[in-house]
Amino acid sequence: MTGYTAAQLADIEGIRAILDEYCLRLEVNTFDEWLDVFTPDAVYTVYGRDLEGRQAISDMLSQAPHGMHMPGATRIELNGDSAETIQSYSFIGNDPKFSNTGWYHRTVVRTADGWRISRCKVQFNKPEKK
Repeated sequence: MTGYTAAQLADIEGIRAILDEYCLRLEVNTFDEWLDVFTPDAVYTVYGRDLEGRQAISDMLSQAPHGMHMPGATRIELNGDSAETIQSYSFIGNDPKFSNTGWYHRTVVRTADGWRISRCKVQFNKPEKK
């Protein structure tokens, strides 16, 4: 990674940390701690639905299947106090029928508490038709 300033590298590391926390807090912390990775007005898009705000995100995703998220390659495009990211993932459901793969498309913003996710769109990897 050449051409970045020390401040930009610190930003990239902070962004990677909050993206990691997105997966880890959902599985090893409390649900409320997981919600803290989002801004209060965050929008979470999944299954074609926009969930607006932490409460709406909580209401839907507290019902989601349990399992393990395995984050993959991440691209981060810095833009001052915000960044656009894309990250591949694999989800291994405790019930295998819920296992899936795909990409998280996120906007992260710098806040007084560090980097937080303001938008997250889940794009599922659909199996090829035979």
